[in-house]
Parts: sequence; C-alpha cells; structure tokens
Amino acid sequence: MSTGTDVGARHSEESVDGQAAGEGSGSVPVWTVVLFVAACVLLVLAAMNLTNLGPWAAEHGQVLVFLGFFLVMSIAGRWFWSGVDSIVGAVRGNKNTE
Repeated sequence: MSTGTDVGARHSEESVDGQAAGEGSGSVPVWTVVLFVAACVLLVLAAMNLTNLGPWAAEHGQVLVFLGFFLVMSIAGRWFWSGVDSIVGAVRGNKNTE
C-alpha cells in the first residue's frame, strides 16, 4: 500500500514525458522542434507578403485580412517563443523550468 508521499516522490523523479529526471535531460521534444521550424517558416512568409496585405484587403475585406494576419502571426509567435524557451532550457540543462 503506497501513501501519498510515495506518489509525490515518484512524480518528482519523472519529467513531463514520463522519463526519469536524469534520462534525456538537455533534449528538446521533437514536436517542439517541428513547431519551431514551422513558426520560423510562417514568420518569414508573413514578412515576405506584407506588401500583399493591401491588395488582399481590397479583394477580401480589411477586417478578414487583418484578423487572418493577426491569427497567423499570433500562432507563429507562440510556436516560435515556445521553441526558443525549450531550446534555451535544454542548453542550460533545464534548471527550474517550472
């Protein structure tokens, strides 16, 4: 029969993905890297198409173009900074990332 303290001790020895704390420390999850690369691509594509926002707004409406651009930039920014945080944490050794 285990007590609540045993469960807490076991939980503190595991990382978020279920590995032991010593295993794989300093590594970045694959999905984080994929989303980071996708974010970089989206941000570059958005920067390349800034000059097209005017014609798109004239064709599809200013509100739709603004909201679409804002949505894409928000998602790409979130993915980018999430990737940066994970990579920096892996380089530093994941000290107190909570």
